[in-house]
Amino acid sequence: MQNKILNEKGLTLIESLLSLVLFSIIGTAVYFVLMNGLNTEKKIYTETLIRDEADLVMSQIINELYTAPVSKVTDISTTSQNLLSYKKTTNSTTTVGFIGANPVVNGKSISSDGFDFTNSTISKDGNSVDIILNVKSNKNKNAKPLTLESQFGLLEE
Repeated sequence: MQNKILNEKGLTLIESLLSLVLFSIIGTAVYFVLMNGLNTEKKIYTETLIRDEADLVMSQIINELYTAPVSKVTDISTTSQNLLSYKKTTNSTTTVGFIGANPVVNGKSISSDGFDFTNSTISKDGNSVDIILNVKSNKNKNAKPLTLESQFGLLEE
């Protein structure tokens, strides 16, 4: 019976508390590393979506105006809209640009929901078209906004 009382094979209270504190410190550090990694992944994913959206909008605008002659493209911008008009035939006119914060072709939005194109512009400068896209995400405020600039020449007649 005396052997059972003198048995020292268990853990003391201090050893148990020390192991609990160490586990808590390591667990907290691992948690913050994982959360930081997930937030970074979400931010990079959103920035990739922003880039894809900007490329899509830019290509749709360029496709509409790429074969346009200089004389058939006019700037019809106002204070609330930034548009170019391309008179394809006597009965067919295409408008391209930005109404408010939305890129449009013939009055229809060409962007997905969740993106803001505020301060984006399109203008005719002599024989060329200048486009500045300012794109940011409405869903992830931590994602870095993107500014994309492009200039292409109109056809000479």
